[in-house]
Amino acid sequence: MGVLVNGQVFDAEYMTTPEQIKQGMMGRKELNGCMVFNMGKGHHRFWMRKCLIPLDIMFVNNNRISRIHHDCQPCDIDCPERYSGIGDHVIEFPSGTCKDFKVGDKINPYYSNS
Repeated sequence: MGVLVNGQVFDAEYMTTPEQIKQGMMGRKELNGCMVFNMGKGHHRFWMRKCLIPLDIMFVNNNRISRIHHDCQPCDIDCPERYSGIGDHVIEFPSGTCKDFKVGDKINPYYSNS
């Protein structure tokens, strides 16, 4: 299973439990593809606490991109920057991946080509 955006398929890791969502990218040195957070519809805020690599953070609502934060930088403990948006999923990509995506683009967070 993966994520389909503008005809591109990305390998995906799916975070669904509260523990997985809380852990996210903390302490990881790499991300191959993307990380999908099934959040339920609403306003969500993410931060880069204890992340080790810069990320693009995409908010998805009803299979459309509702907001993209590009090149979100890692921080240690005190992270003043919060990245927010409205959606039912939040997807994190390595920084630079989302440069050609825009708000309104169609996305399938559970794409299977089989």
